[in-house]
Amino acid sequence: MRRLKKFKPAFWDHQDFTESNPKTSFNFRRKWKLIVLFTSFMALLPLFVMTLVDFSLTRRIIEDEVKSSMSKILQAAVGSISSSTDLKKSALDYINGSDQGEDNDIFIVNEKGTLLTDSFYYGSSGTPNAINTKAFKEMNGIKKDIALNGKPVISGYARIKDSQLILVLTKCEEKITDLWLKPRFKLVGYLAVSIVLILLSIMGTATYLVRRIHSADRKRSEALHHAEYAKKLASIGRLASGVAHEINNPLAIINQKTGLMMDLLTMKKDYSSDERLVLLANDVLDTVKRCSTITRRLLDFARHMEPSIESVDIGEVIGQVLAFLEKEAEHRRITISVDNKEAIPNFECDKGSLQQIFLNLFENAFAAMEDGGQLTISIKFKTKDEVAIIVSDNGSGIAAEDIDKIFEPFFSSKNHHWGSGLGLSITYGLVKEINGDIRVKSRVGKGTRFTVTLPLKKVEVANGKR
Repeated sequence: MRRLKKFKPAFWDHQDFTESNPKTSFNFRRKWKLIVLFTSFMALLPLFVMTLVDFSLTRRIIEDEVKSSMSKILQAAVGSISSSTDLKKSALDYINGSDQGEDNDIFIVNEKGTLLTDSFYYGSSGTPNAINTKAFKEMNGIKKDIALNGKPVISGYARIKDSQLILVLTKCEEKITDLWLKPRFKLVGYLAVSIVLILLSIMGTATYLVRRIHSADRKRSEALHHAEYAKKLASIGRLASGVAHEINNPLAIINQKTGLMMDLLTMKKDYSSDERLVLLANDVLDTVKRCSTITRRLLDFARHMEPSIESVDIGEVIGQVLAFLEKEAEHRRITISVDNKEAIPNFECDKGSLQQIFLNLFENAFAAMEDGGQLTISIKFKTKDEVAIIVSDNGSGIAAEDIDKIFEPFFSSKNHHWGSGLGLSITYGLVKEINGDIRVKSRVGKGTRFTVTLPLKKVEVANGKR
């Protein structure tokens, strides 16, 4: 079964789900089948019709030729026999001198159907009622009959004038049929091969077309989801910026008043000796400083929601994202280690895209480590013009059958209560947008490793903003 799965096109099991409408929006498999069936029907129907017509016409033509030949032979024989004065003797002499056998059975009967000469199909001379002469109403004719040995035959007859003698020429119908069946069987063989080739061509063409449609639909879907996601992020960025500014104002006042309190405590002798008050004031200043750091991080993320090319330090970007997730990692009991021993030069890129890429990857790793774990980030050269960032966790891992689907919009291997299934899809789009690459390896119960490869050069983005 695994070998057969390799031949399945990407669209075969594709399903586009949404939270509001959990059903397939566009069934590519059904469309492929309809295309193949309709095209096959339209292509093969003329072949079948032509074959049936050929069979019918060829059989009729051969039968007509045989009947015509039998009529000519009988007419010539009757003419030869009638020229003699002793008709019976002349008829016997003709029969004895003719070539008789399975292919050319010629004999004489009387009006009662008694054989006057030997017949290959009806018996020896003297056999009574060997043939039904009542059917011979005309002077001559052709009719189908069943011989005494049970074989279907075609019999041509001709009455000899001025006598009760009937000259009969019989040919086996199977022998006549063989004349058109044998070449027709060859034709059927060629037809079968042609049908197989036509079907393969139709299936290949249908697969190619549906694959292109699927690819275009996937790109369109990803673009729409990306735009929607980016819009939400921009809204969050504006909200974060507003919140940060609103918080900064009272923080500045608190910092100012606390500084003034510190001055008063140190200046007045009644309070300068009280270390508790000084420590409390220092605690307030430290808390204000920490809050200011958080607001700066919010503002930093908010500033980079809009795309812009700038010189970035990859280690610094990752450090900023990890600082943002510091408390969450502590809460989840996740240990983070960063391997940044190689001196990676700064390169031009969209800092906001990088922040979003690593934020999504780190959050994805956090979600896979419910009971704590280890997150390892390694930054190193892949080539002289590329840097590789490897994000590894020892979480639950991803099933082998889901590996090829994790970058699809709305696909999630997690519980339905977690996330929307857009994070990795957006990450994939952002990485491709900056001319990078992302790969994944995973084992269930062992963990997952994402490898992001980025170019160490300026990234030009199609929208003209980057």
